[in-house]
Amino acid sequence: MADVFGGRSHGVPRRWRQLIRTAVSRVGPTVLNPLFAPGYSVIPDCVTPTVCMPDGDAASQFAQLADLSPDTLLDELETEFGGTVPPQWRLVVDHPQQWIHAYVGLLQCVWREFHPIWRSAEGLIRRETERVGAALVQGCAEAVLQGLSGRFHLAGDSLQLPDPQGTTYTLDERRLVLVPVVSGPGASMFAMDRTDMVWIGYPLPGIGRLWESSAVPVEPTKDALSLVVGQLRAVILRAAAQPLAMGELAVLLNCSPANATHHCSHLVDAGLLERHREGRNVRIGRTERGDAVVDLLSQARKVPEGFR
Repeated sequence: MADVFGGRSHGVPRRWRQLIRTAVSRVGPTVLNPLFAPGYSVIPDCVTPTVCMPDGDAASQFAQLADLSPDTLLDELETEFGGTVPPQWRLVVDHPQQWIHAYVGLLQCVWREFHPIWRSAEGLIRRETERVGAALVQGCAEAVLQGLSGRFHLAGDSLQLPDPQGTTYTLDERRLVLVPVVSGPGASMFAMDRTDMVWIGYPLPGIGRLWESSAVPVEPTKDALSLVVGQLRAVILRAAAQPLAMGELAVLLNCSPANATHHCSHLVDAGLLERHREGRNVRIGRTERGDAVVDLLSQARKVPEGFR
């Protein structure tokens, strides 16, 4: 939802974005506006479904949110913003119970649609759990942290995360919990204020395989971007909304690294993609011209602003 409605691109594939838009229908933008309005990156803990991570399943999280007291939400908003609540939160302050009810219903709709994809990721999550566990047993924690995400950077004993507030935290005696996230390659979630642990969400390795298995074929004649640049290069441009490693791209395309590099080279020559190196990895991302071309030629449905 942060990717689709919040302007915080994680590189979520087109099919999944459409799934989310359909699930929330017309109510989504209005209910989610307080959480994702530009200029405010803080979301109250009491309405964050991941507040009880890593314990509990989705159903228990929804039940916890449904039982949330409006006074708890209002108190947290007061603590967070003081006497001046941002304009996008005014509707919530005026009708907290109604907003909580609509918010929980929206989350349940999204989960109902997304649950089959989550189930299909179980094998990848199990494999990632084994990979990280083996690395820790062998004393290779640094290698694990270094390779979590292209948006994370390990510098000495500090892990730099894409936090717009730029705050520094220390682990002290807390556990560090790594949480693979079923989203796009730019997914980034973390919680630093618990007393018992710090958890960091990062893109699940091999996520591109799920994109392929859940994809719905698009008729080239109905997709303007595919008509102009070709179907494979259209997939590359859409996937490169956030920097993407060439290995991840090859998995997404179900082709060899050499073939992926060939198509990327043409898009780089056209000024639609740019390459940059991070250590031993080469990553590609869209240029401003690439963003403009995708926006112009894509046929993503426009989501209505209101729900009344």
